[in-house]
Amino acid sequence: MLRVLPQILAFTLVASLAAGAAYAAQPVEWLERMSHGHRELSYQGIVTHQIEDQLASYRIVHQVMDGREFERLTPLDSEGSELVRKGHSVNCVHPAERLLRGVSQKGDFARYYDLRLEEGARVAGRDVVTLHIEPRDVFRLGYVISLDAQTAIPLKTETVDQRDQVLERFQFMLFELGVAGELNQDDAREVAHHNVVTDQEGKPVHPGLSWNPGWVPEGFMLADTADVQSEALSYTDGISMFSVFMESANGVSPPSTAVAMRSGATVSYTYPIPDRDLVATVIGEVPLLTAEQVAKSLVVPQ
Repeated sequence: MLRVLPQILAFTLVASLAAGAAYAAQPVEWLERMSHGHRELSYQGIVTHQIEDQLASYRIVHQVMDGREFERLTPLDSEGSELVRKGHSVNCVHPAERLLRGVSQKGDFARYYDLRLEEGARVAGRDVVTLHIEPRDVFRLGYVISLDAQTAIPLKTETVDQRDQVLERFQFMLFELGVAGELNQDDAREVAHHNVVTDQEGKPVHPGLSWNPGWVPEGFMLADTADVQSEALSYTDGISMFSVFMESANGVSPPSTAVAMRSGATVSYTYPIPDRDLVATVIGEVPLLTAEQVAKSLVVPQ
């Protein structure tokens, strides 16, 4: 036992130094670690998803095998079927992650968000670093993300409005690294992911559409899609994302007034285009003000 004690003390010291170095990292570095950690590591646990007074819980098993992700999400509050995702490569770059790296490298990210770190909290029995992402304008929502101090996997994420009211919360109640056994790949479903983000600053008109927004918040870039015939446009600033849809009323009188709805962090704003048989809808994790101004700015040629 006396021989082991120095080794334990040495390990404790190294772990403490490593934790101190982790906390000293910059907020953007934690964001970049987060964008990889939750997709490159195997883990399992119990998670809750809360919108207002509605709370749902799930058992999650996330496994990386041969460089590909497999995930099973099983509802614990109902008899709903399991949701199993299969196999997009962990090297696949999601739109927000790709933009995040590009924006942070250019040093422009701080133009739209204030980032700060907070130490000392615990989630699901694990030490976390809390990352506060606070918008610098009224056109974005804020986020409070508790990252596992060891892996940077988000153990709790809160989306907040301009008054710091929580709109939506995702939180691990139990979290364990590693997975015992392997997921049944026969029951898995493949999730398609595309490297869809292209830097289209200065190119606001989508070549496949006859309409486009006349205004989007500064910092949002067009996320092009593989289907150029799709009657939709998506924009992201690397954190937040919204989509714009244009539909024909199909001979039915469109609503005479706009209709706004919110579910958690997601807002939907439907706007009848004046003097046209068209209806526009903006959906995304943005304030209602943003969705409204984007919808009302749409330019539709006569």
